[in-house]
Amino acid sequence: MKKKLQDYGIDVPPGNKGELSGKGIIGSFEWDGKSDLTLIITKKPFFISCRTADREITKFIDECKIL
Repeated sequence: MKKKLQDYGIDVPPGNKGELSGKGIIGSFEWDGKSDLTLIITKKPFFISCRTADREITKFIDECKIL
């Protein structure tokens, strides 16, 4: 998932916790190393609604599950 985010232009630090940023989005993540991933988006472009951001994040995670 990190590799795919980086390929998309989102900077993600190593480890299971930290800040991610790119394409006008800033947020934090925490992963338990198994199945629980928490994402908190703290900044996004004004023209992207929270609903759209949530839908795109869910779509991205679902695509990663398939891989």
